Amino acid sequence: MQGTTAQAPANGVFLGTLALALGASCIALAPIMVKLSPLGPQASAFWRLMFALPLLALWARLEAKPVTEAGTRQTLPLGLLALAGLLFAGDLATWHAGIVRTSAANATFLSNLTPIVVVAFTWLTTRALPKRAYWVAVVIALTGSLLLSGGAPATNPDRLVGDGLSVLTSLWYGLYLLTVARMRSQWGAGTIMFYSSAFAMVFCLIVTLISGEPLFPPDTGQSFIAQWWPLLVLGVLAQVAGQGLLAVGFGLVPTHIASVLILLQPVLVAFLGYAWLHESLTPIQMGGGVLVLIGVWLARRAG
Repeated sequence: MQGTTAQAPANGVFLGTLALALGASCIALAPIMVKLSPLGPQASAFWRLMFALPLLALWARLEAKPVTEAGTRQTLPLGLLALAGLLFAGDLATWHAGIVRTSAANATFLSNLTPIVVVAFTWLTTRALPKRAYWVAVVIALTGSLLLSGGAPATNPDRLVGDGLSVLTSLWYGLYLLTVARMRSQWGAGTIMFYSSAFAMVFCLIVTLISGEPLFPPDTGQSFIAQWWPLLVLGVLAQVAGQGLLAVGFGLVPTHIASVLILLQPVLVAFLGYAWLHESLTPIQMGGGVLVLIGVWLARRAG
């Protein structure tokens, strides 16, 4: 099965794979930063996008714009950009809410069931399915992710709400990635990220106001950097670098393969949760991380 992006030359696929791996590494910081944020999960999502927009605007400004055969610039697909923004805002709303109600590893695993979402919607539109080697890779990677999460969804009632929100996130995120991949055949990653993030910021602001969360942290007498640094990291590393590199990668790697490659996130989040937040990391979870890496490697070969 072909992804929703066109086949790229071998060097393009390699660069796309590298971009996806680096993007996943940057996004792995997001669950940690949300837990360290001085604000609630919805307000954190709003500021994540707010701090990202200036850098994304510069990226979009420097990027070449596609032209028509007549030599004029093509019109921005505002409908698709608004849809991408809505889907990403839904992703952030449910993911950030889930992060604070379950472990960082759980939230990332359950919200990264995106390969299933991507293949399901691709099949609905093209009636094409990947070859068997791809499914073997997906099963291995998801099994590893499940072991990495410690199997908490079935055994810890205190985490059920957070786990359910994280599962819903996988739907939002899978559809968001498919929408971005569709636009990447013509538009650059910076342009897509700027406009979709701007739309998402508006939606996140509405969700924050409805939720009743304060938009600003309480005055504790700390400096701006001391109080706001987790949100700055969210904006610069998770949104600009992380999601931006994913958008680059989705223009070079077939979408169904790329959706497996970003399963590197649960491995990185589990390690950061262990090192930074002192969350448990058992030998079974470590073995799960190894399985994820094997599944990602097999998926890359299958593509």
